[in-house]
Amino acid sequence: MQFKWYVICLFFIVSNVWVPAVHATARCFAETGYCIDGTMRTYWESHGGLAVFGLPLGELTQTTVDGVVIRTQLFERNRIELHPNKNTPYDVELGLLGNEYLLRTTGASIAPAGAITEVDTDGVAKSTRRDCQWFATTQQYVCGEFYAYWRKYGIGARLNGPFSIGENTALFGLPITGVYTATLNGNAYQVQVFERARFEYHPENPVPYRVLLGLLGRESLTPAVQEASITPTATAATITPSANADLKTSFVVADYLATKGILPESDLRAYRTNFPIFGYWNSNAAADILVIIQDVTFTNQIKGNKALSRTKYMIGKVTVVNNRPLGSAACRVHVNDFSIIDLEGGWNATDKITTIIDNPLSYKMLEPGQRISGRVAFSIPWNSAPGQLVAQFTYEQPVTVELRVWPHVK
Repeated sequence: MQFKWYVICLFFIVSNVWVPAVHATARCFAETGYCIDGTMRTYWESHGGLAVFGLPLGELTQTTVDGVVIRTQLFERNRIELHPNKNTPYDVELGLLGNEYLLRTTGASIAPAGAITEVDTDGVAKSTRRDCQWFATTQQYVCGEFYAYWRKYGIGARLNGPFSIGENTALFGLPITGVYTATLNGNAYQVQVFERARFEYHPENPVPYRVLLGLLGRESLTPAVQEASITPTATAATITPSANADLKTSFVVADYLATKGILPESDLRAYRTNFPIFGYWNSNAAADILVIIQDVTFTNQIKGNKALSRTKYMIGKVTVVNNRPLGSAACRVHVNDFSIIDLEGGWNATDKITTIIDNPLSYKMLEPGQRISGRVAFSIPWNSAPGQLVAQFTYEQPVTVELRVWPHVK
């Protein structure tokens, strides 16, 4: 019997009918002739599939990065890398093709930074748009449909989301340019480059497909300079507001105090006694701890306790959110972790009067996915106003929330 099977196998080999076996779990694509399997297939299918990665352009290969052996596979839009030295789910990530593309086409690793005071071409401050996200690390905004697309995908414990800002960033990386016009295949499109992707706006497509990811993987095989000069904000207004623009409050962020100084007195007269009603928020550099301040009011007296001479009380509702994936580290939050920098640059710690106000913020170990809210009081100069809220939690990166850049006038 064994001899019989040997003869049959020999017949297939000699007659060129024998085909090397493909794993039963592999998914192959006739368009390019390549397959994805195992962890690579799971990642491809779980984080956007064809829309995010495109078709495979090669086989799984092995390379060494910083002394660590990793496996990679190139796709039309990205390069997926398997990093055995990193913890799940971050042991699989996209290559930095956005960085490589920008360096290849412009010679720069990051485009000229934007500013927290940016306005779109309709004259609307981006900080007041609910569909804009400011990234202090790279000094860039992501707005409109680009923002909606960026928020749609991420890497986290929940394969279908919703994703935290940190999980969105883990997939696409940070924005390294603003929105600018690029010539792609002979046509002009608005694009924005991220560390791991290039977002493209195609107004000719139906609504669900107007934002596409650029073919950075394919272009890396035959690189060509296709870009017009980068003008990060000139055409940003034509990116339309996203459908879920009401998911977050308006905000103003960034360490403006260090770069711009104090606003002129003429801009601050009304602002010293009044405060915008909507919330302000920012996250730490890792984008996994979020701090929000809302409903700020001023008063000279709290439950019979008068403010000291030439000072006033500022009270605000502060919310802290632990945006980390489930199973990650908790964040220690305490009422004394907060300070206010006033418009003259003075630091004001949480006032002890906080302990007697209604609903004060108290100590808590904040687990991933949890949030805590409460009111906090500060004593600041009577003729000043808050400039920044600084949250310095134990073992965490500080969070600075900008409070005074926009004395809004309707």
